[in-house]
Amino acid sequence: MATNYNSQLKRRMGGPERVLLLMPLNVVMVAKIRGTVDVEQLASVLDSLRKRHALLAVRVVIDENNIAWYVSEGVSEFTINTIPRQAEDQWLQTTVEECKTSFPIETGPLIRFSLLHSPEKSDLVICAHHAICDGVSLTCLIRDILRQLAEPEREVEILPEPAAITRDTIPSPPPSNFIARGVIGLFNKLWTRQNIRFDSNDLKRLHRVFWEKNQNVGVLAWESSIAETKALVSRCKAENVTVNTALWTAFLTAQYQVQGDAEPYRTSAGLAVSTRDKLTVLVGEALGFYASSLTTQLEYDPSRTFWDTARIFHQKIGDSLAKTNIFRSLSAELLAPTLLDSLYFSKYGLIKSRLSDKLLQQMNWRGISYGYAITNVGRMNIPTSYDQYQLESVYGPFVYSDVNEKTIGIITVGDKVTFLMSYNETIVTPQTAEKIRETAMDYLSNGVN
Repeated sequence: MATNYNSQLKRRMGGPERVLLLMPLNVVMVAKIRGTVDVEQLASVLDSLRKRHALLAVRVVIDENNIAWYVSEGVSEFTINTIPRQAEDQWLQTTVEECKTSFPIETGPLIRFSLLHSPEKSDLVICAHHAICDGVSLTCLIRDILRQLAEPEREVEILPEPAAITRDTIPSPPPSNFIARGVIGLFNKLWTRQNIRFDSNDLKRLHRVFWEKNQNVGVLAWESSIAETKALVSRCKAENVTVNTALWTAFLTAQYQVQGDAEPYRTSAGLAVSTRDKLTVLVGEALGFYASSLTTQLEYDPSRTFWDTARIFHQKIGDSLAKTNIFRSLSAELLAPTLLDSLYFSKYGLIKSRLSDKLLQQMNWRGISYGYAITNVGRMNIPTSYDQYQLESVYGPFVYSDVNEKTIGIITVGDKVTFLMSYNETIVTPQTAEKIRETAMDYLSNGVN
């Protein structure tokens, strides 16, 4: 059944969103809740929150010029998969399975929910297409859901339509030169002659093939206590580094100790960067994709102390951030949209195109590019108590990418840090992943003492 909400919404997808549209890249956040969650009430709450978050219930229309639009008219109802909760870590498998399932982009919505349900505790697993979300927005959505569950009569505050990241909403556009534009123009002309288009069925097929070749996904979840988190924050202030830098230092040190540095990609770090506070328009708590990435070389030197290494990494990350235009993905708008769409289809042998292959090579997407990619959402100042509900912890964002050897989502809620790591077990064994986790946490624990 399709329902019309915010039927006036028709918004062109921004450049970064368009890049993600036909990639096998879902994002999951998990809320562990103490208290009885009624499934029908949850459905009612989600229905009401369509009014607050415009992109919560949209589908994608691709016009005759291959321009993609978010449309809210005629969007299907939300899916809530209710599962009996039988184990504390049962949600981990649900998280992986959700990542493996594509979204019907032409009918929507681009988000779904699983509730691992028991009378005393429930785990709410939210999976969304990366084009409509980041870790901040899904965490705010968790808060909104719990707030409405606790206060069903509460009036839902409607947020403004989330702005797209375009050349009109950023402080400075990414540079481009005459030669690059000429080469891209030639690529586009050659590509357009082939008249290739993709749809929901193609995305479903890509998901299936992608996960057939990446089926052995490992996942680890753990947390630091409130006392450990506060001690780390205090020590980082004393050492004049950020908590984010200390976390990077711990994981890269552990990687060196456990795996060594024989693979050159292990000195390449992929850091997620929020763009919410860097636009020329106010974004606030909008549900949307407001993230970029930063690549930097962080080489470990065993002769240095932990905190000396952290200070060096802090400087390197700062220098890279200062030199990098975090809106560089807007340069992808120069490419024909379906050429962008084709990249992963080419990578996984679903189309044959020399143009796609060349672009894949240039973007360094063919193999593993990073030892780690870490998304640290940071400290989210949301309540943990909602009348009869207690938000015990939040995990995520969970993402699996085949260009990262290891991907870690980190978030702090209620003065407690949680970690959620994905990896391919054919490359990193579960024993190695566990050893990395133990070593990294030992470095953090010893570092604050």
